[in-house]
Amino acid sequence: MIGRIIIEKGSVNMWQDLERPWQIAFEMAWEAYRGGTIPIGAVITDAEGNVVSRGRNRIYDRKGSTPLAGTNMAHAEMDALFGLAEREHPEIRTYILYTTLEPCPMCFGTAVMMNIRKIYFAARDGFAGATALNEKLDYIRNKNIVIKQGNKEMAAFQLILQTAFEYGRQHARLEEIMGTWREIDEGSVAYGQVLYGKKYFEKAAGENKQISRVYDEVIEGYILTGGLE
Repeated sequence: MIGRIIIEKGSVNMWQDLERPWQIAFEMAWEAYRGGTIPIGAVITDAEGNVVSRGRNRIYDRKGSTPLAGTNMAHAEMDALFGLAEREHPEIRTYILYTTLEPCPMCFGTAVMMNIRKIYFAARDGFAGATALNEKLDYIRNKNIVIKQGNKEMAAFQLILQTAFEYGRQHARLEEIMGTWREIDEGSVAYGQVLYGKKYFEKAAGENKQISRVYDEVIEGYILTGGLE
């Protein structure tokens, strides 16, 4: 069991401090993990913060609960964006896409073409993240898309969770992926590997732990190792 520590108020952002869209995004990521697929979640809100759509990775979703489920297109962002017709969302240019991992080329491109103009992500993805395209093409640059990354706790949690998942599924390019993530945050990847060895996430899912508790336990445990300094 991960130990409990006393955290100085204001020194770290725990679950209760996350904005609601981020909480929902991580809820979706945890739902994906518990469903046996890549733990990434996404949420789309309007300018006032009202949730318009939500999605999660469904690449390994065997239930086929959506048209994309079970395909390589079933990324969290695609799941959230699918069916979002602009005629039904005339203010879509003011919407915000929140995602727990930096969008890949497919998801970033889809968001651009669907006229999403604000993209917020928790953790940077050195392997497939594609937000750098925002500055590479005049076509995209002229759309004035705002891209922001979340705080360091959110980024750490996502990389820890996803590292544990990737070690569990033994991706064919595992060490290549881990290498790119280590360049971003070596500590989070290392701690994710530790939690994989302890089967923390696997046990938490089996015990039906809520993501709020999982998030706080992971962040507190990571701080014990000297992370987030």
